[in-house]
Amino acid sequence: MTNFHELVPLPPLTDINSGLSACKQSTMFELFGRPGRLTVDCSRQTDALNAQMITAGVGPFQVSGWKPAVISLRAVMGEVKAHDPGLYAVVRSAGMLCCRAVRGSQSNYSNHSWGTAIDLEIESQLDQLGAKMCQRGILELYPYFHAHGWFWAAGYTGRKDPMHFELADETVRAMFKALVH
Repeated sequence: MTNFHELVPLPPLTDINSGLSACKQSTMFELFGRPGRLTVDCSRQTDALNAQMITAGVGPFQVSGWKPAVISLRAVMGEVKAHDPGLYAVVRSAGMLCCRAVRGSQSNYSNHSWGTAIDLEIESQLDQLGAKMCQRGILELYPYFHAHGWFWAAGYTGRKDPMHFELADETVRAMFKALVH
């Protein structure tokens, strides 16, 4: 039986997020506007943004987020279930939609603020922010997320955040364009 919460080294930056980039705050403001009040805890989203949010089951857990992101997440988790039911059984959400600042910042919104990012845990255990290791289960989830255009925050050039996946800048722009056309 695989020990999905076993810590393993993060892969080199050159081996992850190929063709994808972290979603820029400027992209989110351009496409969605201000999501709400910037706080360290979750604040209320604007009414315009609330209209684009849904709450739905995505397999082993339920999330609230931007509708295209939730649909994409459901597809990711469907593939995980089909190819690795053991991993699927132990994945949980540590949060998707939360209008707040990036941890440690007082001026930048987290992509959770627009419901386009998710933090995951394995067997109810979170990965450590800034660590050079990650849980085996998170590493094994990465290819599924990458295939659907999600950027893995283990690839941040600064502080690594291996539990965090967010729709890549390119993916958000393509999904938004598809909605308006």
